[in-house]
Amino acid sequence: MVTHYIITNREVTSRKSKSYISVNEKEFMRMDGDEEARHNLRYGTVSFDPKKAKKLKDFKIQIIPEVAEATLKEYTEGSPVSKAKFPSGKIFDELYEAGSKAKSREDILVFVHGFKSDLETAMQTLCELHKKYVEPKDSPICHIVLFTWPAKKQLLKYRSDAYDASQSGFALARSMASLREYFKEKLVKEKKPQCEQKIHLLCHSMGNRVLESMIAGLADIGLELNTLFGEIILVGSDIDYDALERPKPMYRLIDLGERIHVYFHNKDQALGVSEITKNAFNRLGRWGAKNTMNLPDDIYQCDVSDIEDDNGLLHEVVHHWYYTNSESVIQDITAVFWGRNSIFNF
Repeated sequence: MVTHYIITNREVTSRKSKSYISVNEKEFMRMDGDEEARHNLRYGTVSFDPKKAKKLKDFKIQIIPEVAEATLKEYTEGSPVSKAKFPSGKIFDELYEAGSKAKSREDILVFVHGFKSDLETAMQTLCELHKKYVEPKDSPICHIVLFTWPAKKQLLKYRSDAYDASQSGFALARSMASLREYFKEKLVKEKKPQCEQKIHLLCHSMGNRVLESMIAGLADIGLELNTLFGEIILVGSDIDYDALERPKPMYRLIDLGERIHVYFHNKDQALGVSEITKNAFNRLGRWGAKNTMNLPDDIYQCDVSDIEDDNGLLHEVVHHWYYTNSESVIQDITAVFWGRNSIFNF
């Protein structure tokens, strides 16, 4: 069994029904995503056997119960309450302690999935990420933090997912603010040593719309942007192909990381449908950035249109999940995590 981490704004409730699964002794999580995105974030762990996990029942999701009302009241009234008492603080603490004790690279990968991903699909993707980016000995990734938002496994719910993705980005911004506050408490107030491990960010498909809204949300709450991530990887991005240009919010994305790599495939049929039926502009994940002269420094475009190892009949036709199905792309992203140059950069 392996264990990774989860952040979610899917519905978690004490109500029990066939649309929910148990996630702790008293609470249940909605499985189908047929809900509106919530601003409240929950934190927890996911345990599974990578060799056997295929269905939702094969994944043990444990959501940490909410902080006690008395502690929350103290915090809101300005009392000095340690962030370690909060669910987010417990997860951050586990990752910090693991990184501090590590004798070699044990990096963290934060992953944001795309649309058409109900809870089972999100878990299956987490398993694939483990197999492709944690198990290989040449990978620096040791821990995965999955942000799963209430997407639905229905193609016709695209516009609903797009709305939920945007709303979810504002929720994720609050998690980033909590992480910044945690670092401030741990490294400045407690004067703990800085962990040498890197945190990377990988966003797929409509997960990039979540990211876009997260950047806007950070600006709304007045949080100064500085480097939280090592590498930021955008794959099959279902956002406008000028999204990284000023004055759009994603122009500031580079302030959150050391480098950005944009992977695109001009035969990505999922984004082709998105362009024709859903959006007015070309997709970043299909054509790359509209005008490279308008991009900030340290943004690299990676054209994977000519790969020949996007395995599986569906993937050979659609070309949207190459970050887990193409060995050449997986090896390239792994090299980028190490700080090397992409062979697909032009």
